Amino acid sequence: MASVDVVVPCYNYAHYLEGCLASILSQRDVQVRVLILDDCSPDDTETVARRLAAADPRVEYQRNAQNLGLIGTANRGVMDWARADYVVLLSADDALTPGALARACDLMDANPQISLTYGMALMMSDEGAPLCPPDVREPDTRIVSSEAFLREVCRTGNPVPTPTAVMRTSVQHAVGPYDPRFKHTSDLDTWMRAASQGPIGVVNAIQGLYRWHATNMSAAYQRRPIGDREEVLKTCVAFAERYGRDFPAFAGWLAEMEAQFGREALQIASDSFSREGDDTWEGSLAFARAHGGASLRSPAALKFLAKRLIGRKAVLDRVRRRAAPASPD
Repeated sequence: MASVDVVVPCYNYAHYLEGCLASILSQRDVQVRVLILDDCSPDDTETVARRLAAADPRVEYQRNAQNLGLIGTANRGVMDWARADYVVLLSADDALTPGALARACDLMDANPQISLTYGMALMMSDEGAPLCPPDVREPDTRIVSSEAFLREVCRTGNPVPTPTAVMRTSVQHAVGPYDPRFKHTSDLDTWMRAASQGPIGVVNAIQGLYRWHATNMSAAYQRRPIGDREEVLKTCVAFAERYGRDFPAFAGWLAEMEAQFGREALQIASDSFSREGDDTWEGSLAFARAHGGASLRSPAALKFLAKRLIGRKAVLDRVRRRAAPASPD
């Protein structure tokens, strides 16, 4: 039976801990251990975590001596503590679905070359009934080559929902800790480095539940006009510098992604220029210029140039007239 170590970083999420732990400890057909890592939470995380640890010998609780942030806390678990066949990093506000670990481990046990396996995730909120997807016993699976995975990252972004990621512990230790340079994309960086060690497994089933709320780390980036594009680029550049010789086609995929991001940023700048009270267009335009999206030969750039020549006041006046209700005859 496969063994899985699940690291649960927790900061101020005491009210989610019990549900998170229940989703782990109820997993079938695997041996699990759980480490709750409390990053100096000011709420009652310690009380709840100690109660959960006392109730089940598979659960261990540790509290950081000082606040390390998510990446520092995660690394204490995945690098210093994990020793099972597989390791999972699961935020205290997220959850596993029934049978998720068995499905992932079955695929990886049967294919020792796989470095990482992931599946689908559902978004959940604090409102409404709890989500409980069925335990799929024989899901469709596939194995994606390292090259195909890396190309997909450059084309469409991070395909791996973190609550669904099951990594071979030996691979985690081989590629090293989560990189603190990438505060919001350290997960993507880690998945890419895992792909450098072997192919990626995909389980066609709902493997995790990702909770969306205002205090998510990713929420701040969702509110930025260009999102996390800048950090994604930096993450991929770092991968190219380290592993480019092993994946010579990656440089071309990265160039295509950068050009696409530039075009998208230019469109975002143009749209914000036409919105009253939205002064974010300058930052988006600067990003587009830095990443090849502001060529005056492109139709989008010419359209934006025309807007700027007309002047923002005239553009906004035109937008207001179009939005105004038609006067009655």
